[in-house]
Amino acid sequence: MAAGQKIRTLNNSFYRANEEKQRKSDYQKRVRRVHKKRFIIATLAFFLIVAFFGYQIVNTKLLTSNLYQQINTSQKKLNSVKNQRADLKEKVKQLNSEDYLEKIIREKYYYSKDGETIYSLPNSSLGQK
Repeated sequence: MAAGQKIRTLNNSFYRANEEKQRKSDYQKRVRRVHKKRFIIATLAFFLIVAFFGYQIVNTKLLTSNLYQQINTSQKKLNSVKNQRADLKEKVKQLNSEDYLEKIIREKYYYSKDGETIYSLPNSSLGQK
Protein backbone atom coordinates (compact mmCIF):
# COMPACT_ATOMS: atom_id res chain seq x y z
CA MET A 1 0.00 0.00 0.00
CA ALA A 2 1.14 3.42 -0.84
CA ALA A 3 1.20 6.27 1.65
CA GLY A 4 -1.55 8.16 -0.18
CA GLN A 5 -3.95 5.29 0.17
CA LYS A 6 -3.74 5.15 3.96
CA ILE A 7 -5.21 8.66 4.35
CA ARG A 8 -8.92 8.76 4.15
CA THR A 9 -11.17 11.81 4.58
CA LEU A 10 -13.91 11.64 7.09
CA ASN A 11 -17.33 12.14 5.68
CA ASN A 12 -19.29 12.92 8.80
CA SER A 13 -21.61 15.87 9.50
CA PHE A 14 -18.97 17.85 11.47
CA TYR A 15 -16.46 17.60 8.63
CA ARG A 16 -19.07 18.55 6.04
CA ALA A 17 -20.17 21.58 8.15
CA ASN A 18 -16.54 22.76 8.46
CA GLU A 19 -16.00 22.31 4.71
CA GLU A 20 -19.17 24.31 4.00
CA LYS A 21 -18.05 27.07 6.43
CA GLN A 22 -14.63 27.17 4.76
CA ARG A 23 -16.19 27.43 1.27
CA LYS A 24 -18.54 30.22 2.43
CA SER A 25 -15.65 32.06 4.10
CA ASP A 26 -13.49 31.78 0.95
CA TYR A 27 -16.41 32.96 -1.18
CA GLN A 28 -17.05 35.95 1.11
CA LYS A 29 -13.34 36.88 1.04
CA ARG A 30 -13.35 36.73 -2.75
CA VAL A 31 -16.54 38.85 -2.90
CA ARG A 32 -15.01 41.41 -0.51
CA ARG A 33 -11.85 41.62 -2.64
CA VAL A 34 -13.93 42.12 -5.80
CA HIS A 35 -16.06 44.79 -4.08
CA LYS A 36 -12.95 46.51 -2.74
CA LYS A 37 -11.39 46.58 -6.23
CA ARG A 38 -14.60 47.92 -7.74
CA PHE A 39 -14.86 50.58 -5.03
CA ILE A 40 -11.25 51.68 -5.60
CA ILE A 41 -11.77 51.81 -9.40
CA ALA A 42 -15.03 53.75 -9.02
CA THR A 43 -13.45 56.18 -6.55
CA LEU A 44 -10.44 56.70 -8.80
CA ALA A 45 -12.69 57.27 -11.82
CA PHE A 46 -14.77 59.76 -9.82
CA PHE A 47 -11.72 61.75 -8.76
CA LEU A 48 -10.32 61.73 -12.30
CA ILE A 49 -13.61 63.07 -13.64
CA VAL A 50 -13.76 65.71 -10.89
CA ALA A 51 -10.14 66.71 -11.61
CA PHE A 52 -10.82 66.96 -15.35
CA PHE A 53 -13.93 69.10 -14.97
CA GLY A 54 -12.30 71.15 -12.21
CA TYR A 55 -9.41 71.91 -14.56
CA GLN A 56 -11.87 72.87 -17.29
CA ILE A 57 -13.74 75.22 -14.94
CA VAL A 58 -10.56 76.88 -13.67
CA ASN A 59 -9.16 77.21 -17.19
CA THR A 60 -12.42 78.73 -18.45
CA LYS A 61 -12.50 81.11 -15.49
CA LEU A 62 -8.95 82.29 -16.26
CA LEU A 63 -9.73 82.76 -19.95
CA THR A 64 -12.89 84.69 -19.10
CA SER A 65 -11.00 86.90 -16.68
CA ASN A 66 -8.35 87.57 -19.33
CA LEU A 67 -11.03 88.46 -21.89
CA TYR A 68 -12.75 90.85 -19.47
CA GLN A 69 -9.40 92.51 -18.81
CA GLN A 70 -8.81 92.92 -22.55
CA ILE A 71 -12.32 94.31 -22.99
CA ASN A 72 -11.73 96.88 -20.21
CA THR A 73 -8.40 97.91 -21.75
CA SER A 74 -10.00 98.24 -25.17
CA GLN A 75 -12.89 100.27 -23.73
CA LYS A 76 -10.44 102.68 -22.07
CA LYS A 77 -8.53 103.09 -25.34
CA LEU A 78 -11.78 103.62 -27.22
CA ASN A 79 -12.92 106.28 -24.76
CA SER A 80 -9.54 108.01 -25.02
CA VAL A 81 -9.71 108.02 -28.81
CA LYS A 82 -13.31 109.30 -28.70
CA ASN A 83 -12.25 112.15 -26.41
CA GLN A 84 -9.34 112.98 -28.72
CA ARG A 85 -11.66 112.94 -31.71
CA ALA A 86 -14.13 115.26 -29.96
CA ASP A 87 -11.28 117.64 -29.05
CA LEU A 88 -10.00 117.63 -32.62
CA LYS A 89 -13.49 118.27 -34.01
CA GLU A 90 -13.81 121.22 -31.63
CA LYS A 91 -10.45 122.57 -32.79
CA VAL A 92 -11.52 122.21 -36.43
CA LYS A 93 -14.70 124.19 -35.67
CA GLN A 94 -12.65 126.86 -33.93
CA LEU A 95 -10.12 127.03 -36.76
CA ASN A 96 -12.97 127.67 -39.21
CA SER A 97 -13.84 130.79 -37.20
CA GLU A 98 -11.99 133.91 -38.37
CA ASP A 99 -12.04 135.51 -34.92
CA TYR A 100 -10.30 132.50 -33.37
CA LEU A 101 -7.73 132.36 -36.17
CA GLU A 102 -6.92 136.04 -35.68
CA LYS A 103 -6.53 135.50 -31.95
CA ILE A 104 -4.15 132.54 -32.46
CA ILE A 105 -2.08 134.36 -35.07
CA ARG A 106 -1.81 137.47 -32.89
CA GLU A 107 -0.80 135.46 -29.76
CA LYS A 108 1.56 133.04 -31.36
CA TYR A 109 3.21 135.08 -34.08
CA TYR A 110 2.80 138.60 -32.61
CA TYR A 111 0.87 139.70 -35.66
CA SER A 112 -0.68 143.13 -35.33
CA LYS A 113 -3.24 145.23 -37.07
CA ASP A 114 -2.25 148.48 -38.79
CA GLY A 115 -1.35 151.09 -36.22
CA GLU A 116 -1.24 148.58 -33.35
CA THR A 117 1.85 148.16 -31.13
CA ILE A 118 2.69 144.88 -29.38
CA TYR A 119 4.58 144.88 -26.10
CA SER A 120 6.23 141.69 -24.88
CA LEU A 121 6.20 141.55 -21.08
CA PRO A 122 8.56 139.26 -19.15
CA ASN A 123 7.05 136.05 -17.70
CA SER A 124 3.79 136.75 -19.49
CA SER A 125 3.83 133.29 -21.11
CA LEU A 126 4.07 131.58 -17.69
CA GLY A 127 0.93 133.28 -16.36
CA GLN A 128 -1.24 132.27 -19.31
CA LYS A 129 -1.16 128.57 -18.60
